[in-house]
Amino acid sequence: MIGALIAQDFRATRKSLFAVVGITLLVTAVSLTLTALRVPVIGGIGLVVGIIAALALTLIVLGLLIENYWRTMYGREGYFTMTIPVRGRTLFLAKVLYGLVIAVAGAALSAIGLIGAAIAFALSQGLEPFDFLRTGLGMVEPWMAWFAAAALLLQIVYLVVVGAGVMSIGAQARYNHLGFGAPLLGAVIVYLVMQVITFAAVMVVPFGVVLVGPDAGTLVPRGMLDAFIAALGDDPATSNGQPPSVLGLGFVFTSVALIAVMAWWGARSVERRTSLR
Repeated sequence: MIGALIAQDFRATRKSLFAVVGITLLVTAVSLTLTALRVPVIGGIGLVVGIIAALALTLIVLGLLIENYWRTMYGREGYFTMTIPVRGRTLFLAKVLYGLVIAVAGAALSAIGLIGAAIAFALSQGLEPFDFLRTGLGMVEPWMAWFAAAALLLQIVYLVVVGAGVMSIGAQARYNHLGFGAPLLGAVIVYLVMQVITFAAVMVVPFGVVLVGPDAGTLVPRGMLDAFIAALGDDPATSNGQPPSVLGLGFVFTSVALIAVMAWWGARSVERRTSLR
């Protein structure tokens, strides 16, 4: 049944996804082509436009997923969705899984667009593009690349699951008189609370990764509190301006915890407290 629900979501969104993604990719390709061909003035602008379009693609996809979730669960199509003979948690799981697949695909397309921007820039400078890419990637430590990829994946899961959970909680009877304003308010509250909690976790949770030196990339049982306190006490006249040597990874625990809570709460809201206007 989950596969059938995911397939239905794809059929419902494929036209809008293909149209918006296609237009964004076309803008990216045309802009970067102008850059690669060294078109005076326009070429330089094209590089900026291409990069912005590539980065915006993932955000646009996430926006379409938000619109689809709200419309099919609590908007004009919600009455039909709620007549499907499956439990609310199954509906929630199917929506989240579909959102994750599409969001990851959007992020992959954004990454391809950024690689295209690097190639276009290299061509505009008369450089061999693959040598340029190889040199650039060679400057990035392997552990940093893996860390960035894992952090991006965690962020996508966070946005999809927490976003779906906030919308489902905001659609409960006590809040749905606010319409879409309820999940918007909930998103702001979650953001503000998580900023405080995550900052505290990064400081005090004894788990971090070394950023500099021969041990860079090594996991250590330290947070950033000591470095933060030392930075506060530094005299600007004598401080060497060095960045912290350890990045606290407490945000991983707070993100995973919120993902789990919102997945449970969101599924429970769909199953027990859905109220369509």
